[in-house]
Amino acid sequence: MDFETSKTIGCELGLCVRESVGNGECPINGGEPLGTTCYLCVRSGQGRFWSRQRDLNPRPAVYKTAALPTELCRLAFPAEVLRSDRHFTLTSVQRLSLILLIAALCPPLALTAEIAAVTDYTNYNTDSEVRMRLEGAGDVTAAIRYAGEDKPLATAIKIHGREYSNLWAVPWDARTGRYEVDLTTGGGNTIRNATSFAVHRQLAKVESVELDKTFYTSGDSVNPRIVVRNLSNRPLDHLQVEFEPYTYPWIAPAPDEPPMWKHIVARALSLPPGGQKEFDVQKAAVVQARKEPVIIYYSVVIRDSRQPDRIYDLAFAPPAFTTPPNKPLPKQYPFLYLYWHLRDVPKSQAYRQFYPPEFVSDVIRFVTDHTIFPTHVAPSVSFSVTQTPDADWKNASLHVRVVDSSGKELENKTLTGPIPGQHVIGLQTQAPGVYTARVYVQTADGAVIAHNQLEIAIDDLPKSILIFCAHEDDDTAHPGIIRAAVENHIPIHFVYFTGGDAGGCDRYYMHSCDAARAMDFGEVRMDEARASLGHLGVSRDDIFFLGLPDGGLGQVWDHVKADDPYLSVLLASDHAPYRNAAIPNLPYARDSAVSAAKQFISRFKPDMIITGHPDERHVDHRTNNWIVVEAMQELLRAGAIPRDTKLVVDVSYGPMPGRHAPYKYEKQMLYVSGEAAKLGQEALWYYQSQDGNHQQAEIVDFGKLPRHEPYPHYRILDWQDHEGWNEQRKESQRDARSLVANLKSLPGAFTAPK
Repeated sequence: MDFETSKTIGCELGLCVRESVGNGECPINGGEPLGTTCYLCVRSGQGRFWSRQRDLNPRPAVYKTAALPTELCRLAFPAEVLRSDRHFTLTSVQRLSLILLIAALCPPLALTAEIAAVTDYTNYNTDSEVRMRLEGAGDVTAAIRYAGEDKPLATAIKIHGREYSNLWAVPWDARTGRYEVDLTTGGGNTIRNATSFAVHRQLAKVESVELDKTFYTSGDSVNPRIVVRNLSNRPLDHLQVEFEPYTYPWIAPAPDEPPMWKHIVARALSLPPGGQKEFDVQKAAVVQARKEPVIIYYSVVIRDSRQPDRIYDLAFAPPAFTTPPNKPLPKQYPFLYLYWHLRDVPKSQAYRQFYPPEFVSDVIRFVTDHTIFPTHVAPSVSFSVTQTPDADWKNASLHVRVVDSSGKELENKTLTGPIPGQHVIGLQTQAPGVYTARVYVQTADGAVIAHNQLEIAIDDLPKSILIFCAHEDDDTAHPGIIRAAVENHIPIHFVYFTGGDAGGCDRYYMHSCDAARAMDFGEVRMDEARASLGHLGVSRDDIFFLGLPDGGLGQVWDHVKADDPYLSVLLASDHAPYRNAAIPNLPYARDSAVSAAKQFISRFKPDMIITGHPDERHVDHRTNNWIVVEAMQELLRAGAIPRDTKLVVDVSYGPMPGRHAPYKYEKQMLYVSGEAAKLGQEALWYYQSQDGNHQQAEIVDFGKLPRHEPYPHYRILDWQDHEGWNEQRKESQRDARSLVANLKSLPGAFTAPK
């Protein structure tokens, strides 16, 4: 019997069983399909339905060598007791029925011990050895598959017990990406995907970068020691080693920023297989004068001097603490702390008065889970009124007054009936904008004895939405439309092109990132996305990750064919290595990325698609747009999407220099209620690896939150046209890069600042 992935089942006493079933076979709540795996634990007369979530690839992966069939769930217990996260008690008759069913339906010794398969690492460079061990079982036979394929690459591998055994010698030319291990027990049971691992191919590495000291004074020279190594089994030539400020090479400087300096440590280094080179660099940089102490960071880049866009590795030096002469205070804090300076701590006091007084009442309380409405639907407000014991409400009346953002009154209602209790009040339809519903209790002589107010927003909303993000946290550009969709039950789905493996990886580990750390950090960022969107009300089932390389979408675009994928910098992979990638082992190539986008567009048929702007200076943001537009144009030519499908883009980084997209744009305005803006601010905090802690430390109070999306949005009116414009742009960029490379070859053309 084949088994799907399951979670660990813990039982203190008695018998634990697991059932692997197809989609919708496990009954819950009187027969509602669950869509995952049915778990059952019997202990001390109690059972529990354990989980309705599917763990795509737990580590260690835990499985049973056999399980009870679906009918056992149906026959042994009434359907209504199989409730998620609810214990139930078995009667004597039910316990006897269970024992008899197990004896009749399960083969002898079928319910054997759990098998946990564990590899010694999560990620392996090619030309290395994968080792594996078992927990809770004796000997098994293993087979290895490339994820997404059925044909095994290696079979009949004997694995013995709890000691690590050799599983597979990874060939130098092995495909990068994710591999899965299937196990066969001595009883002939097969456990599919018992565990998995990733394979990468890193050619060169910055082994270490050390500064000559930790504390510098303005005017001091920075003299780093750098060690680089050839990890491959073949010579590497034309390596350029650079020392420069903390950098992500895939983000172009803003138009008003000066060019970033760099110190060329080596221009055309050659390293033999396994060879390394140590550099003691003198005066690589000079610490600039500052008004007060600051922390500075440096990086080392290895690239191909002939192809500057081909980066082999990127590493970061430990932080350097710099001070002006004889001015040691105030100290600056590193990234991981909430505040940069002690003087910033009072900002935290904003939480004390988050809501203005007019939005606070113990008597009138609003239901705030629906505050954005479409223009064609009459909005409503829900609230409760509680009379305090000492209040005299004789002859009092309850009123609802609606005003626009300028304070102009649009509605005024006097409600009949008892004042205390729950109220749902329908309002008139309005044009797009932000409105305030003011509810107050008034005495017969006109005195207001209780009041509160709630903002509502009215917008032209699409019928369905598909958002393509370059990275996990790019969704924070759209909290308003996300919340509007959730509140109005508008289908909304998210596709993240990259795993975000680069941005902040070194800070997370406080160490430069290799392939294993980068992949693990990508999973951290994916989890942050699920949590942030979950706070806005989005289901995890509506979120998809493709696992392309952070900072590498431009190179993915340049590598058109799937048989010539891009070998990424930090992941050192040319296929998506993530265990939860929506498409296993997606090649890092344009055709593959466009095909993936087409699949999601065809699947969800969105009325509106949202991407990054085509001119963004962050290469991933603009290439996100290019991939999506190419997918839309191909689908349009095939008659697979309507010509009037809306395409909306956001501006985060701003435009990069050079030729811009030829599209026509129309500014989009989405009005956001204060309650939705509050949720959007809180959603930022879940991105802890992306300075979410700093955002949380600087709470913007309710009155100052913007009542629109945090970044500008534009609709592209003619996405159907201008095919191939970005091919010409890429050619001009390549010509410019070639010119810059030639200039750099001139002595003294580019030097570190003095």
